[in-house]
Amino acid sequence: MKNKIHLSLISLALAFTTAHAHANYADIEKTNTQTVFNQEALKAHPTKTPDIPKFLLPSNGIIALNNNGSLQLLTSNGRFVIKGTLYDTWAKKDLTSFEEIQKYGSIIPVKNLNIKMDDLQSATWGKGPKQTIIFTDPFCVQCHETLQQLNDLDPEKYTVHVLSVGVLNSNSQQRNFELYCAKDRYRADRAIITGNNSVRFEQIENCDREALMKREITAQVFGVSMIPFIIRDDGTYNVGKPVEGLKSFLESGK
Repeated sequence: MKNKIHLSLISLALAFTTAHAHANYADIEKTNTQTVFNQEALKAHPTKTPDIPKFLLPSNGIIALNNNGSLQLLTSNGRFVIKGTLYDTWAKKDLTSFEEIQKYGSIIPVKNLNIKMDDLQSATWGKGPKQTIIFTDPFCVQCHETLQQLNDLDPEKYTVHVLSVGVLNSNSQQRNFELYCAKDRYRADRAIITGNNSVRFEQIENCDREALMKREITAQVFGVSMIPFIIRDDGTYNVGKPVEGLKSFLESGK
């Protein structure tokens, strides 16, 4: 039986290796799910960090290896083998099999995390029970093409939270600030969703960018490396414009 190698998307922000230190799980959960997104984390980012000794291993990630039915974990360069229990601080459970690592490493369980979309000042479309998050950029063409497909969705079935992050270039950052600090929140949100960059907005004086900073931290924690970045209701995510179309991607979920 050939070895099955799965390059998991687990990072130190998603799962901690422990030597069955169950007594410390509560502390781990608090550190990685509550404080990542709350006021304390905001104050601690990026200059203040907990006074805990830490060292970043020279590796680009963790590989989960199914070696003839035996689960092995090692760093991507093959140097370090991890022994003990892999604990997912987001799903709040031990990952003891290759299949579990595949499953939970392939989703972002937003419902388990202490995140409020209002705290991120999202532009919202629809009012349905199915929650979707889309990270976009003011000048991202594929993002605009994806957001145009919101017209194919039932607003009574889906709620789509659009989070604009200026990541492509300096023009994106400038436009993103303008949209975020607009006095007319409704029209600015519509501009984000429609990709309209021709409209200018009167700005809030001394604009508080706390929600924008939280939004950027959230994008980093979620591993948003390309846009559009879409997370559907069951936690499954898609990087880039869905090949099958936005509606088909969302409807293929649970």
